[in-house]
Formats: sequence, C-alpha cells, structure tokens
Amino acid sequence: MSPDASLEQEALFAFLARIPEEPALRQQLNHVQTAGDVSQVAAAAGHTFSPEVLIAVFEQCNEVPYAREGLMDEKLIRVHLRRASLS
Repeated sequence: MSPDASLEQEALFAFLARIPEEPALRQQLNHVQTAGDVSQVAAAAGHTFSPEVLIAVFEQCNEVPYAREGLMDEKLIRVHLRRASLS
C-alpha cells in the first residue's frame, strides 16, 4: 500500500469510528448508496479519502461497494469492526 493510500485508509477508519457515536451522521449515511457518496459525506465531515480506498476495504471485507438506501451505515460499521483483521 502506498503512503498516500495508507493515510487515506487512516482517514477512512477515523471517519468510520464516528458513525456509531453520531446519530446525525448515521442518518445522513442512510441516504447514500455508493462509496463515492460516502467519500463526499466524509469529506464534508473533515475526513478525506477516495472512493477507491473505501472500495478496496469493502473488497477485503467481502462487502459490495454499494448499499440499498437505509443500509450503508450498518455496512460501514461492519467494516469498521473488521479493521483489526484487515491486512
């Protein structure tokens, strides 16, 4: 993993850690469906990472990189909980 991708992955996991603690953020994520959408929400919250970094993490977790409306927050929380098992 390149140094830039590693920094982006750290930003991604910092963002994911906020989701269970912030109901308004969870609600906002329930209205997005793609990794690109998540990346935009994260950037607005001060966490910058590319959709490709999130897609790569989804793939490592055997998750598809999109969700039906209302389910993205749960998918992101599952990914965050699997952080320790990711290489």
